[in-house]
Amino acid sequence: MVGRFAFAQIHGDIHLVQVESPISPLSAVDLKVFRHEFVTIFRFLESKSLHPSDVSILESIDESLIHYEEENDTVFLARDVMDRLRKLSSRRVFPRIQRYPPMMNISRRR
Repeated sequence: MVGRFAFAQIHGDIHLVQVESPISPLSAVDLKVFRHEFVTIFRFLESKSLHPSDVSILESIDESLIHYEEENDTVFLARDVMDRLRKLSSRRVFPRIQRYPPMMNISRRR
């Protein structure tokens, strides 16, 4: 999967990444992280080396659905890939907040 594009969860946020090194539980994962710029356009944001526990590859993206312009570090995604990104983003697991019913105002009668 080296050099492949994917959606990844990094510290709880979903990003478009290019995996630069093999993913192994024993060594750092090198990634290029891209930020969403406009509709289907992403631009290079930064390179990161992360501990494997800090990154989770959610979905690999087929090369035929991406146009990558290396000279200006711009990625164009197909619209159906953007739809999948929206679905992944909406399915993110957030910590559950325990909700309790409002306290009932019960007055004690003596």
